Amino acid sequence: MQASKKEQRGVIRFLAAEGVGGREMYRRMKAVYGEYSLSRSSVVEWRKRFLEGRELLEDDARPGQANRVITPELIVEMHDLVLEKPQSNRGRDPSVTGY
Repeated sequence: MQASKKEQRGVIRFLAAEGVGGREMYRRMKAVYGEYSLSRSSVVEWRKRFLEGRELLEDDARPGQANRVITPELIVEMHDLVLEKPQSNRGRDPSVTGY
């Protein structure tokens, strides 16, 4: 049975609330989801998070991950920037690079 990570995390949260241990939880999820099941380490880690009070099923934001929203204004700004200099010369200093 194919299921999203978010759906499986919901199952982990439910089973953790019922007091099911990590090994048993993984065994049961593997029986239901088969090859699509989260790894044992992921099941154990998410169980721990939920027991510590976590409620959200989504991944945490990762450092360095892009947090940009593409807006019409940004598109115009980037378009103007690209057209400002020919592609072949962008970022090159002929005295340094020899181009």
